Amino acid sequence: MTGRRSGRRVYEDRPDHILARMRLWEVEDPEAGPALEVDLDESLCNPHGSPHASVLAGLIDCAAAGAAARVTGSEALAGADVHIRFLATVRVGPARALARVLKPGRRSIVVQVDVVDVGDDRRPVASATMSFARLDT
Repeated sequence: MTGRRSGRRVYEDRPDHILARMRLWEVEDPEAGPALEVDLDESLCNPHGSPHASVLAGLIDCAAAGAAARVTGSEALAGADVHIRFLATVRVGPARALARVLKPGRRSIVVQVDVVDVGDDRRPVASATMSFARLDT
């Protein structure tokens, strides 16, 4: 089982939003729980058929922010830093971001995000850490 889509696209109610145009999907991953994924789509891919680094960075940012918001119960968060390691290209797709909170602090939150190629036996394609500052403390 690769997980199932909830049927909800991120920002589906705002079709002109850049994240809506990326066509990010909320999914329930069988191993990691809530996750986000993006299909391989020609408009989002480089000439080699893999998503542009910026697409994966956006996927990572959104997955990390969602995990931080779930843990803190607040959306009053601002990205403070991100470190992304691109490990391989996405060959089959979709690319799925699996996020987990490493440090749920009172003022800052650190999140680990791993991106896998679901259709290629969940092969790791990127790994990132991202921190957020809480704006409501």
